[in-house]
Amino acid sequence: MIQTLKNNGIIGTIAGGGIDITNTKAPSLRDLVKADGSLNGPLMHTGVITSLQTAIGHYGTINIAPGNTNLDPRLMPGGVGQKLNVTATEVNAVIAFLKTLTGTAVYTDPKWSSPF
Repeated sequence: MIQTLKNNGIIGTIAGGGIDITNTKAPSLRDLVKADGSLNGPLMHTGVITSLQTAIGHYGTINIAPGNTNLDPRLMPGGVGQKLNVTATEVNAVIAFLKTLTGTAVYTDPKWSSPF
């Protein structure tokens, strides 16, 4: 089955005017941060998000930009931007989890080879 991908609500501008509402490939969640805990660079295809808190915040409250006719429908239940209603504690827990996906051991340590 071929699935048509949509965008995540991050809108870029195209040289010469207009907005880019095309889709982007979702990267891995591994190695978002360096071994010291600092971010491995700006996030999203436009580079506009500079912290994990901001990235989670983006998905916590999706604002539908004018002209964005290609927003993934899973991000707009009922036709409005999603509201996750997560607490600061929950956001911190997600960030702590994402940080566990960093480092070479994720790829080489046998204890991470099978979830069963």
